[in-house]
Amino acid sequence: MELLLTLRKIDMLEKVLPLVDGIICGKYFCSAYRFSKEELVQIRKYCYSLGKKFYIVMDNFISEDEKMLMYEYLDFIDTLNVDGIFFHDLGVFDAVRSYSLRSRLIYDGKSVMCNSLDAAFMLDQGIDSVMISRELTLEEVKEIAVNHPGKIDMQIFGHLRMSYSRRRFLSNYFRQIRKEYDYFDKETLSLIEEKREYKMPIMEDEGGTFIYTDYIFTMFDELCELRPYLKRGIIDTLFVEDANKIAQVCRDYRRINESNRDFIRESFYHNYPDHYSSGYLYQKTNITKDEQN
Repeated sequence: MELLLTLRKIDMLEKVLPLVDGIICGKYFCSAYRFSKEELVQIRKYCYSLGKKFYIVMDNFISEDEKMLMYEYLDFIDTLNVDGIFFHDLGVFDAVRSYSLRSRLIYDGKSVMCNSLDAAFMLDQGIDSVMISRELTLEEVKEIAVNHPGKIDMQIFGHLRMSYSRRRFLSNYFRQIRKEYDYFDKETLSLIEEKREYKMPIMEDEGGTFIYTDYIFTMFDELCELRPYLKRGIIDTLFVEDANKIAQVCRDYRRINESNRDFIRESFYHNYPDHYSSGYLYQKTNITKDEQN
């Protein structure tokens, strides 16, 4: 399994790159991991100088009036000789017919890749792999991964994206209440629902508004079981400011096995206290309140 890291801040690169197999970042049509073209060229050269892989992410929807920008961006990506492109909008799949990139596409449908048949359909189109939904149980993940060994990617650490809209809710809200808005593309705001106490990180950028889980998803216990079947495991750095924490989880995920996982898990939680969760791995998302009770 390749261990990949989403890159939010370029000053983290030197510290974490030696600990992973590659970096995921981008410029257009992506949420939060954006750099200038010049910076992408520099990151790509640095990755390759260390023998690491370099991936581009295009995980947002693309509107009709952004079509020409998408083709211009793909022209640029083609010159970088990337190892893969994580994409969401199926327009990207159609657009790469003009390039030699089809076999390097990785479909990340966020919450839609939920069964083996859907995975098989996408893989039959000639793409490299698929990212499975973050809302699946462990048994569902295992079934898909076992049916498509070496063709499945999964987020294995970080806040999970819960909601995305092209609308700019934050700036509209601040305009409505007539307060100054200085939070564009920043990781400083959270939502608190009326009947819940936990805080869900929220961010607005040029792609729209994104809401994430209050907890950090981890899978120290499950990674040993799934690792033989996964092609890539993604550590997401969004809203995780501590570079030492990111570096430690990279080291821990590298060395974890059946005999040491309890020690590694407890040591990590002790050294970096936070709100961690196994997400939906042991809880179906379609159960009712009566079923929960």
